[in-house]
Amino acid sequence: MPIFKRISDQKLAEYVCIYNLDTKQYAVLCTNFYNSTSSNDDHTYFKKLTIELLLEESPLSRCKWFSSIQKAIEQHDLDFS
Repeated sequence: MPIFKRISDQKLAEYVCIYNLDTKQYAVLCTNFYNSTSSNDDHTYFKKLTIELLLEESPLSRCKWFSSIQKAIEQHDLDFS
């Protein structure tokens, strides 16, 4: 599920969040960044990368899991800042 965060007037982040139905926990698979000049090709490219990430390695082992989307996003931001 995409969660968007406005970074500035010209930039936003799209957190690609996933939910584990068995454990009822959330994770952030990746974050895509867009700006006012982003094109449809950019959107298509990021979607392709997201699918590749999901196929490349199970998100169960790739991601850190949390009880809420907010906690997952906060930790993802800490890990990649």
